[in-house]
Amino acid sequence: MIIVTVDRGGCINCGECWASCPEFFIEDPDDGLSSIKENYRIAGKPDEGSAPDQLEGCLRGAEEACPADVIRVSPVQPSFD
Repeated sequence: MIIVTVDRGGCINCGECWASCPEFFIEDPDDGLSSIKENYRIAGKPDEGSAPDQLEGCLRGAEEACPADVIRVSPVQPSFD
């Protein structure tokens, strides 16, 4: 699993993250800032999520594309089932 965080306070609402990785990020309808889709949220938080390894490419793309540098993608964590 991959852990992703978004510093929503620094988000500039540019749309790069949800354009780069729409499977994971959305524009929050309440404030227009970047949020993590509900099904990936950790403890219901819009700024912290857990993603499957298959999304690593688009998550890294969103992290790199963000001009405000508010997205952090952790290294892939080994899965112990």
